[in-house]
Amino acid sequence: MSYQIVDCRSFDAAQLCDALNLAFSDYVTPMHLSVEDFREFQRQRGFSAEHSFVALAQDEIAAFWFSGQPHPEYGNRAYTLSVGTSPEHRRNGLSRQLLEAVIEKQRKEGSKGLQLEVITTNERAVSAYEAFGFHRERTLGVFRLGGTGVLAAKGRDWTAAKIGLDALPHDTSAFFDTLPTPQNSLAALRGLSPDIHLVAVCRADNLLGWGASFADGAVAQIAVHKDHRRKGIGAALLKAIMEAAGKSELRFVNVDAATQSANAFLRQAGAEELLQQYEMQLGF
Repeated sequence: MSYQIVDCRSFDAAQLCDALNLAFSDYVTPMHLSVEDFREFQRQRGFSAEHSFVALAQDEIAAFWFSGQPHPEYGNRAYTLSVGTSPEHRRNGLSRQLLEAVIEKQRKEGSKGLQLEVITTNERAVSAYEAFGFHRERTLGVFRLGGTGVLAAKGRDWTAAKIGLDALPHDTSAFFDTLPTPQNSLAALRGLSPDIHLVAVCRADNLLGWGASFADGAVAQIAVHKDHRRKGIGAALLKAIMEAAGKSELRFVNVDAATQSANAFLRQAGAEELLQQYEMQLGF
């Protein structure tokens, strides 16, 4: 069967959503995104129709490689949102063909590479990306935290208040040990604003820390100034986020496993690690 590789500019969200749901329909946990959920997925992760490609079998989307634009904050690499092939079109080399199209476009835009995340236990996918030239850059944890009892006790000396995105500093090096992954970045928060929850702890006019989550209770950022850690500020931020989101539990996606302070904080708060992902990068 012959396939045509084209970018995504002529496809609407509903068509691309159907292709994604079909590609993951036979997974252990099948994907059933609504079109609105898919639009949020696009905004959060920086989808660019010009930088994303599909493989067409006549008028059917057989496979896709969804990508964003090169991002200066991430070494001018572009983020891969998702890659998938519908069950009946697998083992035809479509992912490699799509990757070649993505790389050609990205190079024209001055991109230095691509990055993505993949679940560590998905050995087939990890091996495929490594065969494409991707390497494992860091390991990321996914956590779940329920209840507010521990957080309320430890954060009682601080009060967190809602703030706007423009109140966050341009230079976050004093707050972050490592960069959030693209789906948790400031750009992702802007993409889904105003449907986010953003709270901060301040003393006088000094910002000591902030926490941000998406509407579904997924925490994008917890940042506490390095000079003010282990004082209950992080706990106060988590409690405020949980209350603002109206959730009984919070999820943390892509916590750098090498960041000891963040992992120790979550475990001490009672968070359970659900799985791990590799952040993988391809340079060119």
